[in-house]
Amino acid sequence: MASILVVSELFWPEGGGAELATYLILDILAKHNFGITVVTGTKNPVKIRGARYCVAPYLRGSNRIVKWVKMEMLGLDKSFKEMLNNHDILYIPLAAYPLIPLVKRNGLKVVVHLHNYAPIRYSSIKYYLEPEAIDTIKEFRYAIFHEFHIQKSILRTLLCPLSYTLYLQSRKWVSQADKVICVSKRQAEIIANRAPELRDKIEVVYNPLPPEIINAEPRKELDDTPTFLYVGGDSYVKGFHILLKAIKELGRQGIKARFILTNKYSRKSIKILNTLNNKYEKLRIELVGRVGYHELLKLHERAWALIFPSIWEEPLPYAVVEAMALGTIPVASKVGGVPELLDDTMLESFMFTPQNSRELIEIIKKLSAFDSNEVLSLSHKLRSITLKKFDTNNIGRKIVQIFSSH
Repeated sequence: MASILVVSELFWPEGGGAELATYLILDILAKHNFGITVVTGTKNPVKIRGARYCVAPYLRGSNRIVKWVKMEMLGLDKSFKEMLNNHDILYIPLAAYPLIPLVKRNGLKVVVHLHNYAPIRYSSIKYYLEPEAIDTIKEFRYAIFHEFHIQKSILRTLLCPLSYTLYLQSRKWVSQADKVICVSKRQAEIIANRAPELRDKIEVVYNPLPPEIINAEPRKELDDTPTFLYVGGDSYVKGFHILLKAIKELGRQGIKARFILTNKYSRKSIKILNTLNNKYEKLRIELVGRVGYHELLKLHERAWALIFPSIWEEPLPYAVVEAMALGTIPVASKVGGVPELLDDTMLESFMFTPQNSRELIEIIKKLSAFDSNEVLSLSHKLRSITLKKFDTNNIGRKIVQIFSSH
């Protein structure tokens, strides 16, 4: 079998869905006897049997300019050049795109795995209803807006011309890849429309499910209070402002419900949530903050549904996939790969138009009228559908085929 050199700035258990998917995919490849070497900035990466690790702390995530400098340093490193000579494939699951020209000169195959829209959007995010094509001047203006108002960095704003030039260059680098993996048909469609030079290189492969979700029959310990889990923090792109509108209106209408909120929240957001919690007698808001992966899985035991009000074209959100596999009903906005997951299922009616808090409120009220036994019945059916859709053998075959054809 081929030998694979992986350059991933972060590696599981650091990071999020992309890092988890990378770990699971490499584990599949290792079990099919591929040789694997991982170069990462994570100090204590989860180990895969048979894989070798090279920890380079300076690779840890930063802005685009610093990442470019770090990748240039890596490319000049003598030991890294020796690694290139001993491998057949470079696998890039995050953003090590500056290495592609060097690797191609060394005759290696390059596989890029996209978990966002990095080749076609400066911020890697494509918002819902945003035009498919944006001219260079408009996009540069957006880049400045992103650095000044979203990143809130004067230095990054001043460096934006250089950063934007590197963004344009990264698309050229990615176009040199032999294969580009997308995680949903919707993501592949958006990228191919904006970057047609990638169309014939794209392969769509769903992210694998973690073994602990596949192998363990999930438990549901539901009480009589409709309980909704939200995992996006107070991120604007994750739709926190939409959730807030819904909670306020549900409280005003006297709807009985419990909301469990994980991830990071600013002091301002915490104050707003505490005010709502004290103001409405029938509402309960549990702000649990950042939690570990296994603790999050435990929270699903209490959850009737997952609230997922994202406003960007999520390629294939792990939060929704994991909720489905754990039997937690996804109440999700119709963005990115979400309709791909829920269309033609009995839960199709639980999706809502992005940014439409009124639709979200009606779905929450509908679910709140169920009893816990009805929710449990839906939960079992949902898990069965999900395990079939994310069949490990099918996903594994596709992954092995991509890395075998070199």
